This record gives sequence, C-alpha cells and structure tokens, in this order.
Amino acid sequence: MLYMAVRSLRWMKILILLLFIQGTAPSLSRYSGGNYLEEDKYSPGFLTLGQKYSIALGSTVVLPCKINETERSAQYILAWKRGIAVLTAGSLKVTVNPRIRLMPMVQGQPGYNLEIRDVHIGDAGDYICQIGTMEVKEIVHTLEVLVPAKIDYIAPVHPVEVHKGARVRLECRGTGNPMPRIIWSRRNKLLPSGDANVMEFVFEILHVNRHSSGHYLCTADNRVGQPDVREFTVNVLHAPEVEVEQHTVHGGVGYEAQLTCTVHSEPAANVVWLKEGTELDSNAKHHSQSVNGNKHSLLIRNVTRYDLGNYTCQASNHLGTDRGTLNLSGLPAICHFDSPIASNDRDQYNITWTVESHSPIEEYRLFYRLQSPNRHPSLDNHLFPHSEFGLYGSGGYNSGGYFGDEPWESVSIPEMVDNIHGGGGYGRGMFYSDPYGYQPEVVHRSSFQLKKLRSGSNYEARVQARNEYGWNQLSSVFHFSTKADDPQVEPSAQPAVYGIGLLEKSRMIFGSGASRSSQFCTLLLGLLTQVSVLIVIQPFLL
Repeated sequence: MLYMAVRSLRWMKILILLLFIQGTAPSLSRYSGGNYLEEDKYSPGFLTLGQKYSIALGSTVVLPCKINETERSAQYILAWKRGIAVLTAGSLKVTVNPRIRLMPMVQGQPGYNLEIRDVHIGDAGDYICQIGTMEVKEIVHTLEVLVPAKIDYIAPVHPVEVHKGARVRLECRGTGNPMPRIIWSRRNKLLPSGDANVMEFVFEILHVNRHSSGHYLCTADNRVGQPDVREFTVNVLHAPEVEVEQHTVHGGVGYEAQLTCTVHSEPAANVVWLKEGTELDSNAKHHSQSVNGNKHSLLIRNVTRYDLGNYTCQASNHLGTDRGTLNLSGLPAICHFDSPIASNDRDQYNITWTVESHSPIEEYRLFYRLQSPNRHPSLDNHLFPHSEFGLYGSGGYNSGGYFGDEPWESVSIPEMVDNIHGGGGYGRGMFYSDPYGYQPEVVHRSSFQLKKLRSGSNYEARVQARNEYGWNQLSSVFHFSTKADDPQVEPSAQPAVYGIGLLEKSRMIFGSGASRSSQFCTLLLGLLTQVSVLIVIQPFLL
C-alpha cells in the first residue's frame, strides 16, 4: 500500500509539472516601464542560443541547453519539447524513444543537453528547451537530417543497342536531402560532345556513330555520404570501318614483313587478306594471319619478289564491307638527316643522313640551296620542282626560282664505300659512306661535304635514295647554316688597291658629317688620278 501511494504521488507531481510547463505564458504585469522587476535577478536564463543543426542520417547529435545558475535555480523546471510533445521534464525522461536521452551530470552540475542517437529522417524538426517560470523562457534548435543521394529512377533499364545514326535517350533521377545533382560521364572516355561530364536529368545523343559506344555513368551526388552511381551500356551497330596506319611497308627479299590494319565493327566482322585482288589462303605456310583485339595482321615469312606489291585488308558483316590497302615495297624508306644544324666552317658543311633499305643503296641525289628569307617554312614541300623522278628539271638543277627563291643545286652520289670522288661533276664536295655503328644491311648512313658555301647563311636541303627497286620519296626539308665571318679589320689598316681602296674610303667619308659636295669632289679627284696612272703605266704592263 505504501509503494502504491508513493508511486501515485510521483506521477501526480509529473502531471502537475507538465500542466505547469504547457500552461505557462508570458505575463505583461511583470514589466513596468520597460524595466525588469526585482525578482528577475533570481530567475535563471539561457546561455545557449538557438541554432540549426544539419546532421547526416544515422549520426548522433547533441542539442545544447545551458542556463545560468541562480539562488533559485532549483525551484524551476527545465523541459525539452518537440511541438506539444514533452520529451523530458527536469531530470525525468518522458518520451519512450530509446534513442533520446538527457546527457548525464558533469562535475556535479545537472545535464540539460539532449542527445539523439542514430538520427532518422522523422527526427527532423524544431526542438524546444524551456524553463517554466512566471514568464516562459525557451530556445529553439532546428534539426535538419541530411540524407545521402540515391538514384530511384533510370530509363532504360537494359543495355541500349541501336544502329548508326539513331538517337539515344538516357534518363536518371535521384532523391536525398539536399536534392542531389545528376552528373553524366563516360568510363575511360570523354562524352561524344568532348566534355568530361554534364549535369542534366536526361542525356541524349542525336546521331550515334561507332564512337558513341561505351559505358555511360549517371552519378547522383549531394555531398552527403557516398554518391550513387548507375551504369548504362550503349552498343552501336555499324558496318566495318578499316583503318591503316602505315600504307607503305618497306621490306626486302629474304626478310620478314608484317602488314596490319585496324577493324572497327559491330557485330564483329569477317576479315580476309587479298593480294592484287586474290584472296590469300589463311592456312598457307608462307604467311600467317593473327588477331589482337581489333588489330588484324598478315605476317609474311622470307619475303620473295613475288610477295612485293599491293595488299587489301577486307572486313565484312551483315551491315556492309570496308577495305584498306597496303603496299609491301622494296623501295628505300624516306631518308632522315642527322647532322648538326650549324656548321663549324664558313664555306663548308658536312651533311649526313640515314636511310632504311633492305636492298643495297645504289645512288643518292642531294639537293640544297640558300634559304629565301621571304618564304614561309610551310611552303618548303610545295615549292620543290618535280620531274619524272620527282627530282629536278633538265640540266641537273632547277634554274627557275619560286617567289624569288634561289635555284636548287643537285648532286648525284653513287653509293661507294671505298672510293672518294668529286660531287657528281660539280666539284662541290666529297662523298663517303660510314656504316660503322649501324646495320649496313638495313640502315645506311651517308655523308657529303658541301663546299663553296656562303658564310653566315642559312641553307636548306633534301635527299632521296635509289636501290634496285627504284627511287624513294624525297625527304623533308632540312635547314642548316654556315659560320659567319670573323669581325672585319679596321678600314685604315687595309691596303687600298686602285679604285677599290678609294671606294671604301669614300663610304667612310659619305658616312661622316662632311658636306656632300666636298665628298664628291674628293672622290672624283682621286679617281682621275688613278686613271691617269693606269694610262701611263699601261704600255709597260703590256
């Protein structure tokens, strides 16, 4: 009986407290002329301001409520409310929510902070910390629950398979707090537009091609937790497209040669190799075919003269056929210059180059000329003269310049290792072959000493080579320069030879501040004197 009486009394006290908390209201009678009454100094107040708390879903939040302690603090009740629902009253917990509690006492002081563990979406809202005095005092904390982004709608849900030229529409939407951004990207590639990513709910490609195929990613991100990602697969059906990186493959009799083409096709294409229009037997021992990804190769072992010629890489599927042509050539590859661009001499330059050829080189043709200061370097390959060999006009060089260019000088150089001779009858230089450090059977290195060049000048050169199969293409234009003359000696120290010395002196005089009339007279008198001397001594010279 005693236990029941105590328990009833306890609940009666709680009920009275709740009625007091909910029924209290501000009293205007406590103010007089804007001044507080004397008993206000005994009334506790808040040291905490109301705030907004943004907490991620599933986290723990502590809502602070700190009051200043007064002599009569113990006479007042502090309560936590959410709307009209009372969560705590004093040190008593009223709510049955196990995730909510009052923080424990710290250093003998009662704990008034409210803790909410494992925050749910439904926990969002206003939380009121209230003191039940004659005038209701309270602070309000607002709890915002941040929810990670989640994609809740995608279309289409299955991989997309369309024909070339069709339209593709991908849609992706998400939820979360705050509302997430939808970002489109492509795995390991840029989007067809060239952008790394775009932000929009619907992603469209109006006219797809083979480059549109791939894995597209829809990412929903609101910076809360990890972004949510969904993947769309787009597969574009198209006829084969054949690419050939190296249209001419330089080979040689007795060597091994490999021809390669890249085939893009969806669905996969059937690839065959043809030579001069005739399909090759894939089971032949003389050659073999291989596939590595989308690269298809034809390997020819021990090349013969019959193997040289044109080949076709042909790919077909039910949507169409495409071809790529390659040429297995016995000609030398294009020559490459490797000499320094500046000469150590004023009138000479040793120009060197290398060329790859599986057959012995029989002859070189070297072209060089002064570089025109008015011609743009991009015109070098377009202004070079052509003949039946793509070399030069009759007479061994081109005498007609372009846009005021200097004519090309040409030198015909037979490939001779042990003979040193003049440069093709021009007397311009000496030639030798230097195979040391190279593969003489494949890579050939040659050199030519150009003479009687102009000092301090820029030159340009091109070269081509011939083996038993003919001439290769001209090399790219190579630029080099000769060394400038040493600084000239003072004119006063140079001997004057007849009129030349006077002419040099006259240039000095005209460059001074003397009057032009006196300068002219002085020059004329000197010339007349020297002419008279020549007339007198002429009989003796004869």
